[in-house]
Amino acid sequence: MGAELMSSSQSYICQRIIDTCLRENLCDLMGQGSVISHLPHNEGIWPEAQPQAWLEVSHLGTQTLYIPLATSDYMQDWRAVSPAWLAQEVPGASLSYMKGYRHWLETLSSNLTQEERELFSHYIHEADCASEQDLLCRQAYQQLKEGLSAEFETMTDWHHQLLFGDQLASYLDHPYYPTARAKVGFDADALARYAPEFAPRFELNWLAIDKSLVSLTSMVPDCWPSFADVGLDINDTQSHHLFPLHPLTLAGLPDLPPGVILAPKSAITVQPTLSVRTLALIDFPGIHIKVPLMMATLGAKNIRSIKPSTIYDGHWFEQTLTELAANDPQLTPLFEHVDEQHGGHFGDRKEFAYIVRSYPLSMQDKHLVAVAALASEMPDGRLYLSHLADSYYEGDCQAWLTQYQSLLLKVHLRLWLKYGIALESNQQNAVIAYQDSGLSLVMKDNDSARLLPWRYQQAVQDPQLAEIRVASLIDRRILVEDDEALAQMFTTITLQLDIAAIIEAMAGKGLGDRKNMYRQLRQLIMAELDALDRDGIDTEYARHYLLGQTYLPIKYLLSSGSLLSKANSGASDVNKFYGHTAPNFLSERFLCE
Repeated sequence: MGAELMSSSQSYICQRIIDTCLRENLCDLMGQGSVISHLPHNEGIWPEAQPQAWLEVSHLGTQTLYIPLATSDYMQDWRAVSPAWLAQEVPGASLSYMKGYRHWLETLSSNLTQEERELFSHYIHEADCASEQDLLCRQAYQQLKEGLSAEFETMTDWHHQLLFGDQLASYLDHPYYPTARAKVGFDADALARYAPEFAPRFELNWLAIDKSLVSLTSMVPDCWPSFADVGLDINDTQSHHLFPLHPLTLAGLPDLPPGVILAPKSAITVQPTLSVRTLALIDFPGIHIKVPLMMATLGAKNIRSIKPSTIYDGHWFEQTLTELAANDPQLTPLFEHVDEQHGGHFGDRKEFAYIVRSYPLSMQDKHLVAVAALASEMPDGRLYLSHLADSYYEGDCQAWLTQYQSLLLKVHLRLWLKYGIALESNQQNAVIAYQDSGLSLVMKDNDSARLLPWRYQQAVQDPQLAEIRVASLIDRRILVEDDEALAQMFTTITLQLDIAAIIEAMAGKGLGDRKNMYRQLRQLIMAELDALDRDGIDTEYARHYLLGQTYLPIKYLLSSGSLLSKANSGASDVNKFYGHTAPNFLSERFLCE
């Protein structure tokens, strides 16, 4: 693109990429770069508003880059303020005005190895995809927003409300990952047919797989189609099981392995949820089915297939969390877990697996909203959380925020400090349940949590049984040796993604003073830690980690998910690769400035 005109979507994606590269110190930009207040050459070349500072970078090759900056105290010390920068080809040469993520990524990778340059090249394609799909999603919102307004005014059914929130959330970009708009593997047609932004409905394909080849964790649910429903011989019931298959996954399969038959008819009408691969059954509102989708989101390495071990480990945490809620009076009123006991898989093949998620009746008399929807903008320009505050808190957004934060802190601090459990309950997986009698959490999809075995075993009623159960976890990355891994997950998911991102959105809409909201968050954390102390639970580590440090951990997801090889990042899990460079918005130093 050079200095050529970019579309608004391309400019938006480019600035997000540059900003994330600074945040994650990619190619040691912040480490080796120098922040300067003025350009050493003629500043008249810069056609935009003069920035607060510039980052001078001269270690990437022969070029010297000047990146416009502004100070920040949220997630990074310095942030990018433009999709453009200045470049000097060699010392003494004149400055050139540059912009565009292609030039940016090619410049960053120019001095890297061939393997590393290929990762950057692949990421350029992801950025192209994000730009194209960002534009399509903006257009979809404009086309559908009048209907969304009418829908919001009339919907009363719990499942309708849940799907509405997911659709609304799909129009809001990820707070931190720069190209989250990209559903790599989807073209424009697939986006319209299968993405939540368009709220499409379609039917599932079905495979009949030889029973000797598959494993089912329980009986299939009552909603399952019969063999006749999908056009197969009813006699096949004795020898085969039916597996659901996403139409886009079917289209990408070169051929079917022996023992697998494609049913001639589709069956069961579904609508995509925010995760895209989890599908809500229209005629069976309490049932969602998670199916493999040959699509990558949040990085090229995050292909949305289903690893069979997650079926078992997810159910392990469902059972464990349900037991904790039943036996711990402090947790009992605060959360329920969706039923995830049923799933199936064909050996270790990630493209032939599924998980059924059942919402029990106890959840169906509440208003369920994914955290991802809270900061989404409604057609009237207000945040969705403001409408929730109208419905349940007489329009008091600060009262809403207090109860929301308190709920998350009570649940997740107790799970961490008493039971040694940290959940990857990101904005998509964390669901808030509203009812006139109070607020609670609905939990789901906890197959990638972290567990400190000795603390969990020490805290439950039967430590010996707990030890046996811990041994049954398949993905051993779940098990950690100390508090740091738990603290990292609590900080980057619950604190930064589920709370701080909401505070920033509220501040951006003038719904509260930013510093005051963070002060209140600090006070709520201190109050919850004090309550845990009174229960005899050691909070010293968490108190220092959360409140005493100048910087907190931050996920380096662009680095681990797309731009660094596994050998270079050393990350066993691309979703758990951290830096320690996020300014601590809970520190007294920050709050007193």
